[in-house]
Amino acid sequence: MDKAHELIKKLGQSDDYFERQKAAWALVNLGDEAVDAVAEALEKGEFSDLRYKSAWILGKTGSARALKPLCYALLSDPDHVVREWSAAAMEALGNQEAVQPLVLAMKRDGSRDVRLRAAMALRALEAAEAFRDLLSYDDPEVRGMATTGLAKIGYAQSLPDVARLMTDESAEVRRRAAAYMGEIASEEGIEPLTRALQDDDVDVRCEALKSLGKIKGERAADLALAALPDKEWKVRYTAVTALGEIGHDKALDALIEVMFSQDDEEIRAWAAWSLGEIGDKRAIEPLQKAYKTCPTEVMKRARDSLVEVFGEEV
Repeated sequence: MDKAHELIKKLGQSDDYFERQKAAWALVNLGDEAVDAVAEALEKGEFSDLRYKSAWILGKTGSARALKPLCYALLSDPDHVVREWSAAAMEALGNQEAVQPLVLAMKRDGSRDVRLRAAMALRALEAAEAFRDLLSYDDPEVRGMATTGLAKIGYAQSLPDVARLMTDESAEVRRRAAAYMGEIASEEGIEPLTRALQDDDVDVRCEALKSLGKIKGERAADLALAALPDKEWKVRYTAVTALGEIGHDKALDALIEVMFSQDDEEIRAWAAWSLGEIGDKRAIEPLQKAYKTCPTEVMKRARDSLVEVFGEEV
């Protein structure tokens, strides 16, 4: 029995956890020499724990020869844990030839965990064109994962394609499309976000406001200001915090009004925070008044802004 097979026997049969770990790392250190034996264990191992450990080892070897057995396991192993670890190992190899098998796993695997792990591997491989093609796939979950993948890669060239998803039948896809605009942080995202702010779904509107907070600028401030009267608490709260992140002084009067309004105390408190984030000295006097007259949470945020931003003593 050669060294690799001897180690695999320990990996699969030993009752000692530390001996199994030692065997796994010894196989990794053998590198390309161990690939054939570990690939055999991945394909034919009786128990799933041996198979998923074999997938991990193959990824750690960094050998190009490890890709083929990992692809086979990803697309055919009966255990979803083994398939998930195979996707992770393919990511570790960093080989572009893994892209198409990973796309297949995203499309047809019955386990959400496997589909998500395949999407994460594609992100690591910066498979922008593969994600772009998946934007029109018939499964909304796949469209959503592809949108997030493009966002995390920072692939701005897909902005027009993602913008079309603002009218997708799935609210989750629309939410992810709105989030993409913030990750790209381009002013070209303002127009699609304008549509998202009219969405019937609360989470889509909130995500659009968060993205405006990343894009910044006067146009972003105008849109966030328009969302302040929204009937939903969550949207009003997100609009207030987005205005602080945008940091434009045209929001000053509106935030002061919110701070002294009859709205929820938490929203009023975050208005005080946003006034500090904007950093305009015209906010000092209203913040001092809020510190003296407003409810506890508003008072605390007003104090933080006065002390930490403006250097005022209270």
